[in-house]
Amino acid sequence: MKRVIVTGANGFVGSNIVSALAQDGWLVSALDREFDNPAVATWNQNHVERVRASCAAMPSIPADALVHAAFVTATPEERGESPEDNLRANVVPLLQVMEYVEAEGIRRSVYISSNAVFRQTPATLVDEMRPPDPLGVYGVAKTMMEHTVDAMRHLHGRDMVCARLGGVYGSFEYARATRPKLSMVGQMMQDALSKGEIVVSSPAEVRQWTLAMDIGRAIAALLGADALNHSLYNLANGERKSDLEIARMIQSLVEGLRLRLPSANESAARSPAKLGWLDNSRLRRDTGFDDWTAMSQEVLARALTSLAGQVGDA
Repeated sequence: MKRVIVTGANGFVGSNIVSALAQDGWLVSALDREFDNPAVATWNQNHVERVRASCAAMPSIPADALVHAAFVTATPEERGESPEDNLRANVVPLLQVMEYVEAEGIRRSVYISSNAVFRQTPATLVDEMRPPDPLGVYGVAKTMMEHTVDAMRHLHGRDMVCARLGGVYGSFEYARATRPKLSMVGQMMQDALSKGEIVVSSPAEVRQWTLAMDIGRAIAALLGADALNHSLYNLANGERKSDLEIARMIQSLVEGLRLRLPSANESAARSPAKLGWLDNSRLRRDTGFDDWTAMSQEVLARALTSLAGQVGDA
């Protein structure tokens, strides 16, 4: 049975990647500095071992693959640090992990990127050929990651790729120091459980959302492919829903939940979304993966259940 190391395993995206890879039959070494996410209790203990370590001091683990999901999305202001230190918090661990992969002889590695590499795109499908144009420090770090992986792959023969994510939702999404801002769907669910009300600021806005477990399943496809033709793959569901559609689905699951919509004047004053939708065609062509989970009341109900205890304890 093959083994994969997942960094940032205690986080929202990382913990779901661990679950998906374990379900796919991988032995998973889940690496993080702490394990306080309730998702840990849902992992298949026969397939997952927890490793308390940082990217700077990873123990030697015989592994076939590695997924680097450890990242800091918090801004310099949110972390109380300089922009340079904020950039360093993502770039230094990236280089440490790359050095580890090479030293340990790990065959393939996947690095989690983000549509934060774009400050703005047309409201259309966005494929991997569109050049990044980041604005925030986090987006700059992810752009550096994508370019570094591309250079390592094409100039130095490393079997590594970036997986670029768009909007992700699902179970076990909690605010933490490294990721204080929740996704819009996550914030809606948190507000539904804690406040009994969701403020739908842009009801007609249509966005692309991908279930976090599907990210892990798509990564399993990347790890399992005999050969990959590119250094970058968009991992995103082709489905899109309006903010109001999502709020109404959550409303159907939470008794007495109120939806607060903006007035006509407030709606007119709001700017449209700045990003289009990630095109997953390259992933489908190279791996055959096209098994995305549609957003539904059932899926949202599972996510709400995973948050209920945490919100109640807050």
